[in-house]
Amino acid sequence: MKQVCKIYDKAFKEKAVQLSYDRKNISELSRELGITAP
Repeated sequence: MKQVCKIYDKAFKEKAVQLSYDRKNISELSRELGITAP
């Protein structure tokens, strides 16, 4: 089965980075954004 890569726009990426600075728990943030944690 082929894996499909999602493409995120610049605004989403900037929001995700800004939220990551404000939060200590990256796993929780990734669940809220619907992405996988590193």
